[in-house]
Amino acid sequence: MNTMKIFGGHQEVRVAIVQTPPVYLDRSKSVDKACEKIIEAGQNGAKLVAFSEAWLPGFPAWAESADSMVVEWASVRIQLYDNALLIPSEDTKRLCEAAATANCNVVMGCQELDSRPQSHTLYNTLLYIDNQGQILGRHRKLTPTHIEKAIWGAGDGTDLTTYSTNIGRIGGLMCGENVSSRFRVRLIDCGHDFHVMAYPAAVTLEGPRLHEPDEIGTDFMGYFLARSHALEAGCFVLLACGYYTKDIFPEDFPMSDHIFMDNFRGGSCVFAPGGLPLTEPTFGDTILYADCNADMIKINKAIIDSVGHYERPDVVSLDWHPQSYQEASI
Repeated sequence: MNTMKIFGGHQEVRVAIVQTPPVYLDRSKSVDKACEKIIEAGQNGAKLVAFSEAWLPGFPAWAESADSMVVEWASVRIQLYDNALLIPSEDTKRLCEAAATANCNVVMGCQELDSRPQSHTLYNTLLYIDNQGQILGRHRKLTPTHIEKAIWGAGDGTDLTTYSTNIGRIGGLMCGENVSSRFRVRLIDCGHDFHVMAYPAAVTLEGPRLHEPDEIGTDFMGYFLARSHALEAGCFVLLACGYYTKDIFPEDFPMSDHIFMDNFRGGSCVFAPGGLPLTEPTFGDTILYADCNADMIKINKAIIDSVGHYERPDVVSLDWHPQSYQEASI
């Protein structure tokens, strides 16, 4: 039936965004917490659960510079390395078991350690798990933003795609990737019912500092991009923002004088096709839910199907040039 083409035949899908702090730089305890939240969301009817950028085991919320003390810098980097996620591993197995128990698809933002024996590079990654507890794939951030380049390697683009699930196709990008129109168009070309925009925080770039928190939910660039993508792709967009509190950092945290803590206040929300907000920007420690209706995609596509009757590949087309290297299969 035609109805199977959207949401895998479901008329309505409940989605959830987990907006709660991880156990900072503690991979095992953060996995425990993630599993608890996945199961809680599943018990509340969610079929897709999204986490913010680098949620596991925490976004690098400190500023490194040439004047940072080596003993402080080295200590934190060692913690980051030791608590990064290997894919696959016993940790991903636990996440997969939670997804299966909850009957949820999961998109997890994580710090990933390259599993190749010769490499020790960290990546900013979205991990995709289906409701049967199987790893669908991952997406490594293609271009780390600004000072992030000092921490993460660049993805090779082979994973710039979407994944088929029991509730339709799912894709996603992280933070500044969503500004790159070609990246988003590539996912639109692949087709997706749900797009996860994973951010560390809802911030503005207007000054006086490089990042200022958007406290009222109006000026964060993610809101504009999410609404635009929901219209262009004709899909639902889950804008997942991080929420941290000062007490997640130990008193003796080596880089405590360099943490830009007040940015991480949440601000997550969900947009429907056409750019319509299903929820208001939500702040604080919570799980945000939204009910998505398949008919909203059908109506949007009837007007503007950007990769169907509204496309002109004879005039403009997109080329995809992934540069792959051999790596152990996940």
